[in-house]
Amino acid sequence: MARKMSRARRRPPAKPVVEPSLIDVDLASWAGERVARGGRRDALLGRVEALRLSLDGRAMEARVRGSRPLPYHVVVRAAEPRPAARCSCSPESSAPCRHAVAVIEAFRFPSPPAARGGGPRRRGRARGGAGRVIRQAPAAPGFVIIGGGESFATRDERIALARRQELTARRERARRARGPVCRIDPGAVGRRFEVESARGGARHVVTLRAGDEGRPHCTCRDFAENELQTCLHVERVRGWLGRNPQASDPAAGLAAWCQPRAWLEAVPEPLREIRIDGTAGAAPAGLERYFDGDGWLQPAPATRGPLSWALRALAAARRAARRQGWAWEIDPEVGERLRGAKHERRLSSQRAAFDTSPRVWHDVAERLKLRLHPYQREGVRFLARAGRAFLADDMGLGKSAQAIAAALALRRTTGGARALVVCPASLKHQWSQEIDKTCGEQGVVVEGPPARREAAYGAWCEGFLIVNYELVLRDLERIVATAPDLVILDEAQRIKNWDTQTARAVKRLRAPHAFVLTGTPLENRLTELHSLVEFLHPRALGPRWRLFPFHAVVEAHGRVIAYEGLDVLRRRLADFFLRRERREVLDELPPRTDNTFWTGMTALQRRPYRRHAALATALLSRKDALRPAEIRTLYRALTSMRMLCNAHALYAWEGSGRTLAHAAADGPADLRALHSPKLEEFAHVLDDLLDQSAEKIVVFSQWERMLRLARLVARDALGRRDLRGEIFHGGLDTRARGRMIDAFRSDPEFRVLFSTDAGSLGLNLQEAASIVVNLEVPWNPSVLEQRVGRVHRMGQRRSVQVLHFVTRGAIEERVRQVVEDKRALFDGLLVDEADSVVLSAAARSTFVARVRRLLRQDGANS
Repeated sequence: MARKMSRARRRPPAKPVVEPSLIDVDLASWAGERVARGGRRDALLGRVEALRLSLDGRAMEARVRGSRPLPYHVVVRAAEPRPAARCSCSPESSAPCRHAVAVIEAFRFPSPPAARGGGPRRRGRARGGAGRVIRQAPAAPGFVIIGGGESFATRDERIALARRQELTARRERARRARGPVCRIDPGAVGRRFEVESARGGARHVVTLRAGDEGRPHCTCRDFAENELQTCLHVERVRGWLGRNPQASDPAAGLAAWCQPRAWLEAVPEPLREIRIDGTAGAAPAGLERYFDGDGWLQPAPATRGPLSWALRALAAARRAARRQGWAWEIDPEVGERLRGAKHERRLSSQRAAFDTSPRVWHDVAERLKLRLHPYQREGVRFLARAGRAFLADDMGLGKSAQAIAAALALRRTTGGARALVVCPASLKHQWSQEIDKTCGEQGVVVEGPPARREAAYGAWCEGFLIVNYELVLRDLERIVATAPDLVILDEAQRIKNWDTQTARAVKRLRAPHAFVLTGTPLENRLTELHSLVEFLHPRALGPRWRLFPFHAVVEAHGRVIAYEGLDVLRRRLADFFLRRERREVLDELPPRTDNTFWTGMTALQRRPYRRHAALATALLSRKDALRPAEIRTLYRALTSMRMLCNAHALYAWEGSGRTLAHAAADGPADLRALHSPKLEEFAHVLDDLLDQSAEKIVVFSQWERMLRLARLVARDALGRRDLRGEIFHGGLDTRARGRMIDAFRSDPEFRVLFSTDAGSLGLNLQEAASIVVNLEVPWNPSVLEQRVGRVHRMGQRRSVQVLHFVTRGAIEERVRQVVEDKRALFDGLLVDEADSVVLSAAARSTFVARVRRLLRQDGANS
């Protein structure tokens, strides 16, 4: 009997009857269509963290996550004729908000959350087929309903998990690390240790302040940027102390030092990370005005600037330490931050003259040889005011001209006379021409053997010096020694992968001012944007490990289903990031017309195509995860399928392709022997284009061999008219590239430029050509826009034709649909300015799942 009573006490009370008006209300008419749509999206994203139903069934109370650090508190009560809502997002208003809508929507369609370790065990079962799981509320009467569409980890849970993983990784590396740990400077305030880094033998100093191991400091870069308040070297010292307990106490005193703190939604303020600690773990009394209870520097009052406030606070702390008879110690990093703030204040004051003194803009405008459009003048002002800025204008809007004019403005206001331009090798001579066209100066292009490059570095004392990314890696120490006043990174997506040697080398370039230029700041992952921003402001977007869990909503298996909090990301970028779309200035651009030519495949193309498709399908039909070797096999099969969509001669290049190309070199080309309906159609279209006008044409393909075949089929049409076409590819040296582009611009008989995607980065062809031909659809939509942007850009005065050749009934036909999903995050963050982006099912699926879907569609069509 006692056991039955115990079970009865544990059993939750019966489910109450819910007031119908709470769940039957029409949300669109109750809150408005826009608010209702936003609330449904919040519920879908799992932002309703807890939902409690009162025992009488007439009220719901919940926490709903929004854009601020703390969730909103929402109460929805039954009332006549419609429910009443209160939310902390607008305490004075009784109008239903999106958070109230999310609460009702989460109640209507809840489902069990994904299993999470460490949480309470769920009880109960699905009721009535609605997928509802109900359990007794742990802290208040009523029922807590878990769900809200499919439930995912909250932002706090994602960040906490990522933080634990980062800490575990550093502790594990510390446990395996070898090398000496030495106690140094025993008379200092706090315990100091010198730790030798396992990589490169560098030595770092670890300090444990006031004997408190919870407030460490290390001189390594990781500690300065990770906002974890620990690092490998700190963990090594802690492990060493566990094996070698220290009997001596630190000297009595007060120390001022810097400890990076977590900045979840704001750009870090370096001076606000100054902290004081006394030997006993507490600062002397009387400093509350300047430092909070944990020793952090208080925000500067409105009447004082941050620098003067920090100096005043440190002086007060020094006096307090002397009154106590304590030693006073100030960490060298504090001095560095104070000097950096003083230097930046001086530069900021100088740059402000660009706005306050009309004479400055007049002097800069007089140096320019061209007239800037209004949006370009605003871009110049933005760059010149910020000093370190990210210009992400759409392709073709004149980023290089704006950067050159801004460099002249900085030279006029700050005296910085040396600007280092880092760009792809194919653009070095174009940058030299652009500098001459914009301001009449001669940019020095660095190239050639080491002795010649060394002479260029040594002779540079002012103006523009132009190097490519590969030279930065090769001549890094010599370039750093030139101490430029401004660094301009063009096509900066070259450093989007933060862990490459090129990215690490470029980020060692130090200058007071820097401009990052790219039309594609974000292609696939948020970490790409982080890597680019890191060059300008290393901590502007927070530590790399926290960026993804802060913004990405993931399923239990790790697939991204949405991005949230994008407004936070935009706020962190706002002071130094500028982007304008071409559609914003479309009235200043000529029209663009896109046409698609659909072609088929021959039997010889289709047979190997089906064989590779069958191989890919077999790999994808396996239930277990693909191994790396199988992934590589899948990639090769997909590449072969794409090549076969172009031409069998491209696929079988080492067999028939090369032979056909050489055999036809001196005679008429047999188009049928190439087994490429696409190239046959291209030949007919090219013949018509050459007859219709004298416009020049740029033909793009991913494969140089495809371009060789295209030039082969175009030879007769060009030869009959005494015209020529040449192939521009990455294998050409910089001088040959420059000569070819100059000839294409100036020689009327040079009508067709066949270019790989090496020519789609940064080249300005708007004055030469007005027709773009894409022989295949790239996987990445930004690559397609890069191609078109070489011709459809500012300075183009003719209408632009874009011709796409696509093989029907094959994988190429669906590539467009797949790559559009890659634009979802980009458009949501940089174009539409949405707070969240819910990805489509295709975008949420993994690469393997997307390919599986493509091949199913392909099979259905074939």
